[in-house]
Parts: sequence; structure tokens; C-alpha cells
Amino acid sequence: MRRCFFLILSACALAGATWAEPAPPAVLSPELEGVPAPLAAALQKLMADDDHWAYTQTTQVFDRKGQPEPGPKVERYDPSQPDEAQWTLLQHQGRVPTDREVRSWKRKKEKELRRREEKSLGEVLDFARAAVQREEGSTVVYEVPLKASASRRFPAEKFVAYFAVNRGRQELERFGLRARESFRMVGVAKVDKVEIDAQFATVDPQFAAQPRLILASGTGRVLFFRVGASAEIKWSDFKRVTPYNDRFVVELGELKVLDF
Repeated sequence: MRRCFFLILSACALAGATWAEPAPPAVLSPELEGVPAPLAAALQKLMADDDHWAYTQTTQVFDRKGQPEPGPKVERYDPSQPDEAQWTLLQHQGRVPTDREVRSWKRKKEKELRRREEKSLGEVLDFARAAVQREEGSTVVYEVPLKASASRRFPAEKFVAYFAVNRGRQELERFGLRARESFRMVGVAKVDKVEIDAQFATVDPQFAAQPRLILASGTGRVLFFRVGASAEIKWSDFKRVTPYNDRFVVELGELKVLDF
């Protein structure tokens, strides 16, 4: 995804008061047209902040029995660097990687990044069908189905996404993705469960809350064998940076170039 914007909600009175809906942003991203105002505000705030944070990403994978695989993978992302240098592998299986492991990681990372750019948020999620699932104080949880064209590998109709929005701060608190029911892949694999839960936290109160933890798990069967795994992804060591492509800001009216 993928990240980061704006107008503060009117305060509510004391007991029994209801929350006012936030005004939509003055310039709404086209892919958020028709999205309920609180959700649109939170998503656009996150998207406006995209690529302004450098961070460390730590991934630990667990087997079906919950036992950790040997050591975590630790990567550093820095959008202030040129594209080819934005991601760095710091640790592989909990140790300094070999040159061969770095080359293998780079090939996989490039493929992963290309896949991420294939579709926009609006091409994956059917925001026109977003509905309030529940409300908990200042938090409203939206259920958003996936579009039929969301994925070539998985039946999109079997999945649903959830967004928990803090209406007072106009920020995401959580994001989830669930499989509604079991399904088959390629005729031989049956997937019983898929669950992804992302938690957001404030790095700096001036800016949108950022993802800090993702828990993902899945179980299924391949032929007669039961398979499954889970993963924990953490983000830490955040640093505010200027995106590489924004280092020079050209103001056409004055033909002035501002270095960062």
C-alpha cells in the first residue's frame, strides 16, 4: 500500500452527544470518490503522508504449530534514497546476510514491488459498497468487499476488508482482511482460513498514524497434507524524510527550484 491528511472534526459535547461527520477533503483522490466521509478522510490523510517515513521492517514467520522459523528478516526502507537503494536487507534469519542471500533477496523484492504497483487501492477495494459494521465510542468500523478483479490468484468474493477509523482524529486505527469461507486454488489446494490484522500507532501527532504491527495467518490443505503458517511484521525506528523525487520542488509560476 501505500500511505497518507486533514480537517479536524467538530468536538462533541458530553454524555449522549453524537459525532458529526467530517467534511470530505477539499481535493479528494479519485479512487476515494463515494467513500463514506470518515473513511475517506482517514485514507486520504494516510495517502498524503506516503513515502515521508523511513523505517525498519522486521518479519518473523511461524510454522503451523506456532514455532518461529530460524531468525527474523530485518529490512530498512528509506524513500529519501534513489529507487534502487530504498530497500536494504539488514538481517537474514537473524544474522548478517551473505552476498548470495542479498542478491536473491533483491530479485524477490523487485518482483514484490512490481506486483504492488499493478493495482491501485480503488481497483482492489469496492468502496462504493462500504458499510458501517459497528461503532465503538469514537471508532467506527467499516466493512469493505473486494472487487471481482482484485486478484488473479484468489477468488475476491471470498474476502472482506475491515477499516477501524477514529472519527475525532480522522485516522486509521486498524485494518483487517478475512476470508469469509474456505475456497480452492488451482483445483488442488483448499484454503480454510486467511486472516490479516494491521494495527496503526502515532509516530508524530503532527502526521497520520502509521502501521506498526501486522499479524497474518492462513491454513489449508494441499492434496492430503495439512499446511499453515503465520507471520508477524513490525515497523520501528521511524524517521521523517523528504522523498527522493521531491528533493527538488519546481514552482512553475516563478521558475524557482527549492532544494531540500
